[in-house]
Amino acid sequence: MPLAFPSIRVEPRNPTHHLWNNNGVWWIHYTVHFDHRKRRVRRSLRTRSLADAIARRDALLVRITGAGEFVPERSAADPVAHDRRVLV
Repeated sequence: MPLAFPSIRVEPRNPTHHLWNNNGVWWIHYTVHFDHRKRRVRRSLRTRSLADAIARRDALLVRITGAGEFVPERSAADPVAHDRRVLV
């Protein structure tokens, strides 16, 4: 598994940047770069509270910006498989 680092663009006027609400549950989406490739990551923050979602987003982005994130390889049998672990 390669180590990836996020490509984060923050819009200070938009406090919900990188967040979206899917049927009442907040999710995060961001892009990571590794081995001259990139992958879009989408993860549930497992909260219905916007304040909690913002705090979890900020903590996750700080952590992976500093330490990186391991990107699982996609198998040939499931080319669009997503890692559904929540790393918050």
